[in-house]
Amino acid sequence: MRAIVVGGGLVGSTLAGKLAADGHDVVVVERDRNLLADLADRLDVQTLAGNGATVPVLLDAGIESCDLLFATTNSDEANMVVALVGSALFEVPRVVARLRDSGHLESFRALAAGGGGQRLAIDPEQAAVERILSLLPVPGAVDVVPFLDGKILVAGFNIDPGSDFSGLLLSHLRLLFPGVPMLVVAIRRNGRWIVPHGEDEIRAGDLVYFALDPGQVDNVLALLGRSRPRGKRVMIAGATRIGIRLADALEERGVPVTLVEERRTACDEAAGCLDGTLVIHGMPTDRDLLEEEGISGAYGFVGCTEDHEVNVVSALLARQLGAGQTFAVVDNPALVGLMGELGIDAIISPRMLSVSLALQFVRRGRVRAVAALLDDLVEVLEIEVAQGSRLASGRLAEIGFPRGVLVAAVQREGRIFVPGGGDRMAPGDRVLLITTADAAGRLDGFLGG
Repeated sequence: MRAIVVGGGLVGSTLAGKLAADGHDVVVVERDRNLLADLADRLDVQTLAGNGATVPVLLDAGIESCDLLFATTNSDEANMVVALVGSALFEVPRVVARLRDSGHLESFRALAAGGGGQRLAIDPEQAAVERILSLLPVPGAVDVVPFLDGKILVAGFNIDPGSDFSGLLLSHLRLLFPGVPMLVVAIRRNGRWIVPHGEDEIRAGDLVYFALDPGQVDNVLALLGRSRPRGKRVMIAGATRIGIRLADALEERGVPVTLVEERRTACDEAAGCLDGTLVIHGMPTDRDLLEEEGISGAYGFVGCTEDHEVNVVSALLARQLGAGQTFAVVDNPALVGLMGELGIDAIISPRMLSVSLALQFVRRGRVRAVAALLDDLVEVLEIEVAQGSRLASGRLAEIGFPRGVLVAAVQREGRIFVPGGGDRMAPGDRVLLITTADAAGRLDGFLGG
C-alpha cells in the first residue's frame, strides 16, 4: 500500500518506520529539513519538505494514489486540515489523525460520519490514561493490555529469582492453571525478544508476557511472589491533560486521589475542575512533601508532568519512599529503553500507544485491536476470522504461519480457549495473534477474506 505520513516527529517517524518495514511505500512530509535528513538516513522511506496541510504539497506526495493518510503533526489544526483534504477532496480510503482537543475530536467524528472510507482519531493523552487504568489493578506489571472485550489480559512481568515461575517449562502452565486460558506469549531475555513454544523455560531476569484470564491475576501475583498494595490512594504528579483526565477517571471509580503540581495557576485550574481530588501546590520531587502527603501508604504514584525526566525521578523517589506502584509518562526513547534498569513498574509512552492504535488501519482483514509491546518488536493483534480467510482453511498446524507467529487464544460463542495444532478456526471466531514485528507484514495474506 501507499502511505503518506504528515509530520516527522516521534509518532510519525515511528509509524513510518513500521510501515516501511512491512513493505509499504511510505512518504514522510515534514517542514523541518534537518529532521527529514535524519529520517532519510535511518528509514527506508521517501521524504518531502513542505507544509503537509496544503494541497500542492500533498499532490507532490502522491495523495491521488494514496491508500493510507496519517496526520501526526503536533498541531491539531494542521492535522484536521490534512484529514479534511484527504477525506473530502481526494477520498483517501483510510485516514488517521492525531488529535488532543475535544472540539477537534468532535469535528473529526462529524467528518467521519459524513463520508466514506475509514477514519480514526487518535488521542494520545486519553490512550495514556486508559493504559494507566489498565495497569493499576495488576500490581507489578510493566504493561497490561485488555483484549477480547476484557476477557483476556496481556500482561508483562519481570521474573525475580525467588519467583515460582523461575525454571518453569511453559508446557507446565496448564497444570498450574487448568481449565482457564493461560499462555506465555512473549519473553524478553538479555535484550532479545522470543515468541516462545511449549518446551521453552521461564528464567529469572526474563520479562514475560502472559495472556491470562483477569480472574487469575491474584494467582499469578502469588506465584510471582508479589501482593497487592494495602493503600487505596493514588498520587498523581502533574496537572497536565493526562493528570487531570486520570484524576477524573479515578474519582468516578471512587479512588481517593492526590494531585501535586508546581505551577500555581495549574493548581487553581485543577482544583476548579476536579471534585474529590486533593490538589497540592509543590514539587513532585520534594521528599518532605511526598512523605507529608502519605506516599508510603499510597496504592500507586503516576508521574505525568510535561517534563519526562521529572516523571522518572519523582516515580523513583516515590518507589523509594514506599509507594505500592510507580508509573512514569515518558516519550523519550532513551529513557523508555532504560525501563528495566530504572526500578519503575511501568513506563507509559503516548507515542507508542498512538502507533499501536494507528496500526489497526494498516493491517488487512478484520483487525479489532493492535498493541505493540515494549521495544516495539512484538505485536499483539485481535482479529475476527472472515469467511474465506486463510485462517479458516485448515488445522493450525497446516495453515503455514510465518515463523514468529503464535495463536494465543480463540473466542468462539462466548467461550475462550488456547488452541492446539489440531484445532481449526471458523469464520466469526475472534483470535489473539502474537507476532514479531518482522513477521507482522507477512500476516496480511492470512487476515483477509
